[in-house]
Formats: sequence, structure tokens, C-alpha cells
Amino acid sequence: MKKLFLLAGLLFSVASYSQIEFIETTKTEIVGKIEYVYLEKIGDKAYNFYYKNINDPIHEYVHFSFKNLDNDVEKLHQIIVKGFEENPRDPYKIKANGDVIWLKYTKVDGVVMLQIQQYVSRDPDIMTVSKLLTYEEVNKLFSK
Repeated sequence: MKKLFLLAGLLFSVASYSQIEFIETTKTEIVGKIEYVYLEKIGDKAYNFYYKNINDPIHEYVHFSFKNLDNDVEKLHQIIVKGFEENPRDPYKIKANGDVIWLKYTKVDGVVMLQIQQYVSRDPDIMTVSKLLTYEEVNKLFSK
């Protein structure tokens, strides 16, 4: 009897590992895209902000995610636009889904530009950096 239960348990465990299960994917949509940077909407409530790390020779894409709970997409856009207006000496620091992101503003040839900086959790010693973004490019990312 013990052997019968052992055999049945073994067959059941092997059969459960070999099952194929279909996983539904969430619909994604690109909100805005410019060279090396884009904003992606995931379903109804989440967003990913992707940019290529210009500090990396292979220019891998890095991202931070956030949920749009209290119109957070619009809040992020307003924070970024405020930086273009004020041109702060110190970068703005925001937190999105546990990641800390710096919004660093610099003036190049009289034009205020934004650079996104972030430490990636898998390698906390390396800072990722986006290309410099203009006010117009930021508005295009947010479809404004």
C-alpha cells in the first residue's frame, strides 16, 4: 500500500511539473518616444520610463516604474517642467517604486536641459544616466 501511494505521489508530482499554462499578457502602449527615451503605459494603472544608459558602452535600456494612483503621470510631468522653469542648482530627487531617481538640470548654450540619473538596484555602485533632454522632448514623451 505504501508503494502504491509513493508511486501515485511521484506520478502526480511529475505530471504537475510538465503542464503548460498560458499566461495573459498586459496590454502595453507607448505614450511618447524620442531617441533613446520612451514612456510606456502598462494596462490602466502603471507606467515604465525607459532610457538608454549613456555611461554604458552597450547603451542598455534602464527603467523605473510607477503606478498612476493619484494622477502621478501628470505630477511627474509637472515636476520635470518646474525644473526647466527654475533650473535648480541641485538635482530634484524623486522616489518611484522604491527607486531613487535624480532629475539633474544643466544649461547648455543657454538652453536648460534635463538628465535623468539613477543607481540600479543590481549594481549600486554604478549610476545610469540618460541623454540630455530638452523641454520640447519631455513634452513629446508625455504627449503634451
